Amino acid sequence: MPPAPAPSDEPVDSQQYLELHNRISGRSFNSKISQTLTDIVDVLCMFLFLKPTQVVKGGAVGKGAAISGVPDAEVVMFLAGVPAASIGKWHPPLLKAAAAVLGEHLAKGDQATDIRIIGDSLQLTAKGVVKVNLRFSPTFACYGEALDALRTQNPGTRQLMAAAFAKERVQFIAKQPGQVKVTMRLLKWWRDQQQWSSELTRPSDDVLELVAVYSAVQTKPADQRVAIANAMSLLAKFGELRIVWSNYYAKEDIWTPLLHQRPLLMDPTNPFANVADPHAFDPQELMAKAQTTHFFW
Repeated sequence: MPPAPAPSDEPVDSQQYLELHNRISGRSFNSKISQTLTDIVDVLCMFLFLKPTQVVKGGAVGKGAAISGVPDAEVVMFLAGVPAASIGKWHPPLLKAAAAVLGEHLAKGDQATDIRIIGDSLQLTAKGVVKVNLRFSPTFACYGEALDALRTQNPGTRQLMAAAFAKERVQFIAKQPGQVKVTMRLLKWWRDQQQWSSELTRPSDDVLELVAVYSAVQTKPADQRVAIANAMSLLAKFGELRIVWSNYYAKEDIWTPLLHQRPLLMDPTNPFANVADPHAFDPQELMAKAQTTHFFW
């Protein structure tokens, strides 16, 4: 028996959602954050002697889906001449070198704090205004070449190489209609009002952004109240979801073992990544909260 839908917010009209949205996204900090990210890249280029072929700024900030507070940003530096096949050898020491450089040149004056390597990224808080995930990627001639490179690697190496799709990931969210981005920001606000037992149970920005996109495509909501109600209904039955995309790759490109996972929320740019991977996200708390809480209280 499927879970009950999320409680209705009928007494709340669409205008109240829009007013809340204006409060949580009204602060004009994008230009300041963009400069902060550029400063980090400049320091790395200067002291690590890196000459990236491209730098992609992603995360909620780069996608245009951030809310007030300390939003997340991703910086991916694409490097020429580094072999994709041996990324497992050169990527970890490069992260360590980057951490040392940023600690030496930006930690003074709290320009960068909480500098640490977690998984495949270097994480830090820059000037107290943005949480940054820094990654490095080989340079590929095109999306198809990057996809071909991932096909030949084992799962661990594929995870390291996933940053190669940073530009496409940003574009997928950035090109969504304005109403869908409003829904994304409101869902993040709702998430931040809840108490989560651990990071494993807290839905990521990626999860909420993709649910907002899928819900809008499937239901074509008439206003923001309906958009939120529809998205919350999806979150309430998240464990049953099977969402695949066809924007960048074909269904047959999806790594076969993923098709058996539930929930399945495919990364729209990476056919080897389930954004709702059960090893990284436990949706039980999310479903319970979406079923039993009202959006505004």
